[in-house]
Amino acid sequence: MASKDVLDKLASLRLNFQQRLPDDYKRLIKGWDDWTKNTEEADRLALLRQVHTLKGNSGTFGFSELSSRAAQFEAALDARQPNNESASVCFAALLTELNSVMSSGDTDDTPSIAGPSASLLTREAVSPSTAKPTQRPLLAYITEPDAAPDKALLNNLNVQGYDVTLASLSSKSTQLPQWILVDLAENKGSVRRFLAPIHRWLRNGLEVIVLIDELDFQAQLALVRAGVEHCLMRPVSVDQLLRLVRPRLGHAPEFQGRVLIMDDQEEIMRYYQTLLEASGLCVQIESEPAQIFHQIEQFNPDLLLLDINMPDATGPEVARVLRLHERFETLPILFLTGDYEQAAQRSDLLNIGSDDLLYKGMDETELVMLITARAERARQLSDLVNRDALSGLYNHGAVQRASEQYFARAHREQLPGSLVLLDLDHFKAVNDTYGHDIGDQVIRTLSQLLLARFRSTDTVGRYGGEEFVILLPDTSTEQAKTLVDSLRADMSALTFTTAEVSFTVTFSAGISDARDYSSHLEQFKAADEALYHAKQGGRNQVVISPTTAAPDPTTGAPDRLA
Repeated sequence: MASKDVLDKLASLRLNFQQRLPDDYKRLIKGWDDWTKNTEEADRLALLRQVHTLKGNSGTFGFSELSSRAAQFEAALDARQPNNESASVCFAALLTELNSVMSSGDTDDTPSIAGPSASLLTREAVSPSTAKPTQRPLLAYITEPDAAPDKALLNNLNVQGYDVTLASLSSKSTQLPQWILVDLAENKGSVRRFLAPIHRWLRNGLEVIVLIDELDFQAQLALVRAGVEHCLMRPVSVDQLLRLVRPRLGHAPEFQGRVLIMDDQEEIMRYYQTLLEASGLCVQIESEPAQIFHQIEQFNPDLLLLDINMPDATGPEVARVLRLHERFETLPILFLTGDYEQAAQRSDLLNIGSDDLLYKGMDETELVMLITARAERARQLSDLVNRDALSGLYNHGAVQRASEQYFARAHREQLPGSLVLLDLDHFKAVNDTYGHDIGDQVIRTLSQLLLARFRSTDTVGRYGGEEFVILLPDTSTEQAKTLVDSLRADMSALTFTTAEVSFTVTFSAGISDARDYSSHLEQFKAADEALYHAKQGGRNQVVISPTTAAPDPTTGAPDRLA
């Protein structure tokens, strides 16, 4: 969504609020008449609710003076201050301000499009779909004219989704892509020949990675003085290279925090949803507290933004319900209130695990920055707990929890849900023959392939050792087999190189569908049996579990292959 679209949407929401003010005006007068004539507590509470909503909404949409008048009247209505004369004065002031806002769209209190939202959205907002590269990233490879290129490295880059163009030392900066691989064959040429062009490319904003044979201090000192910041020793592993290149090319997934907003006023939720989505967050809204568990299961938010004052269940009550469960104890919760004085009194909410209390009239830029920072920190902490350090994939526990959720969803919605159990072939021999450092390279390389190939809605995890799990919602086993077979072919085409030899690695996989089993543990067992058949059938293949597999509810998911 472009910034102008966002501003137009925010302006439209403000205008809708302003156009409804005449109806609010009539309801307030009726509420006031009912209470002053009958003096019933129920009438006072109904009027108090109207005023509280008006206060929060007007603060959200930038009508600060109207929000202030509503707050003064709300305080006078409070049972702790039963002063009818004060309430009458405040009510009259509120109606006067309401008339002022309704009668003119050009009053000083009317927010303009050039307000806080404009400063927040000065840059073009990019949606997750358009943020991804539309074509394969391009790298340049340069070496001595009489030196043979590293074909294994170039092939590995191609398999990983990168195109490589061969270039020469005389290439101009305008003829080259952003990243240049300079293969410095020291035994066939002098470092000096490379220094001038490298310095020129760096000066023009290009990125250079130098590949070298030996840890020659003087040669590397010359490269540093030329401005080089990245240097890799041969044999170069593709995963090591891509850890440098991928984030800078925008080929690595960027953080897109997920925020779940709950408020009984849909227009308020839409307003904050628009603001937060414009900053790159993914936002879901919900007005019914009873739907909180369903929304968390489906949306998996990084952060909850709860309105404090809701009629069916207050924000603090919703938070207390969530905190009854261990799995929600660390879910960050921010409360949203239209009461500035309440926003200044955060201590009472700390007991239920509140992370902060935000005021609906606060600066929009500050609000968005605060929510984004909290969501990102929550994701980082979650990754520390749920990610495998070597591969960057989800760990055993996280995969188990995700498989339960995916399984439940597949049965609830009667949709396919494939589980893939994948195991590297003869991986023990790789570790025994080439060492664990090389084995780790194999694990990381396969992990990068997995992350690049599957959707953000899929879950990819390292289940233990050389065993991986892929959870594919809304995907039949035949579709999953096609995807995994393509991945298998690419993995077998990769070349791993040590100082002495080069070798390849394959994997086998088993697949099962959630709909064929009565528990996620049975589905795991079926995929493991299919994987066993793939191994027995010669390895380097993918096998689908037959739908007639006998369920065994007493057997748990395997930690390792038998």
